[in-house]
Amino acid sequence: MLKSITVKKRIAIIFLIFTAFFTLFRSSMSGIFSLFYANNHIPTASISSIKSFQSIGIMLGLLPAGYLSDRIGRLKILNLSAIVISFSFLLLILFRNFISFSFAELLYGIGLALNSGILLSYVTDLQEQNKVVPDSKLMGRQVIILNITALIGGNIGTYLFNLNNTLPIWFALIGLAIYPVFVICLVKSFSFTDNKANEENKTLVDNIKIFKQFLQKRKFWILLLLNVGYDCGTQFILIYWSIIYVDKLHFNLSLVYTLFMGALILGSVVFNKLVDGINNLVLVVLSTGCMITLLILSSYLTDRYLLLLFFLLIELIMGMMSGQISSMSNIAIYGETNKSLMLSFVSFLTEILVSVSLFFNDGVMKLFNDLKVMYIISACYFGIILLSIPLWKRMKQ
Repeated sequence: MLKSITVKKRIAIIFLIFTAFFTLFRSSMSGIFSLFYANNHIPTASISSIKSFQSIGIMLGLLPAGYLSDRIGRLKILNLSAIVISFSFLLLILFRNFISFSFAELLYGIGLALNSGILLSYVTDLQEQNKVVPDSKLMGRQVIILNITALIGGNIGTYLFNLNNTLPIWFALIGLAIYPVFVICLVKSFSFTDNKANEENKTLVDNIKIFKQFLQKRKFWILLLLNVGYDCGTQFILIYWSIIYVDKLHFNLSLVYTLFMGALILGSVVFNKLVDGINNLVLVVLSTGCMITLLILSSYLTDRYLLLLFFLLIELIMGMMSGQISSMSNIAIYGETNKSLMLSFVSFLTEILVSVSLFFNDGVMKLFNDLKVMYIISACYFGIILLSIPLWKRMKQ
């Protein structure tokens, strides 16, 4: 019966279900990392340093992940990513000090690198093989599904955390450990196979030439600027939201997480509604301008309810922008031979800059001894996105 579904729908189902399953278990640790470290006597200013090892792990794993995915198969690397992340969670339970937490974050980052862009590359290959054009609506739905499952997983994690601070880690660990079995069974039931790049006999010189070709493409630089601005700009909120809005402003953890994930989902839905009617360039300018304004205003606010409201508006814009980046990535790699390597190269350069930004953020917070200054810094990071506009105009021309 599953095989009777059209190829286009089968590709969409694979994409959405794999996204949902992986996100459900990984997101059960959303917001828990920082609180877990704080509960284990890690100073607040040092949490950013620990989290920076995640970015280092991502940076170390990205290029090998893209190369291996193109060479031996997308799904093999996708499954490996789940196993590595599962093992990193096991380390959090077994050893509890700054060094072990940093090493666990490093492995977690490598696992994320192995997952980065791999599923999108796999699905885009399926689209090419079956002559299915890139679908911005599908990318929008993927972000919606991702945020909904992140909401569910995060609430499961916060509930389990209130019972015992290791329960959400066990939940994520077991779920990701069985993810490879789920992937293999679903792919076989849909009569799909693993895929990889057609050119297998590449030398180091060939790969260097490929990187050089990437650097000559405007769409590559557009993707890089979008990812750098978005990822650097969101790090402060993603790492410190639970400390700011729960520990300092005394809101309920589950309430804040549910509200901000609801705002993310709403932003994804708004993007899905606007994507056919508004020019991409206009959408980028509007969303980036709103984000910068909200961040700057948040740095001056003192009322806890207004701060929470602005936080939710920031998350709504983040939901819109994540949908846009996914859509552009799908379009950019369509027709590329080395899809995983191209996305990995973009992410690799992004993570280098994210790692630098995290150490910079840590230094700024220690210097000013005030988290609010990071709203201004984050607004400056988002300004990087606007640098993509001239490139976008030239590409359109």
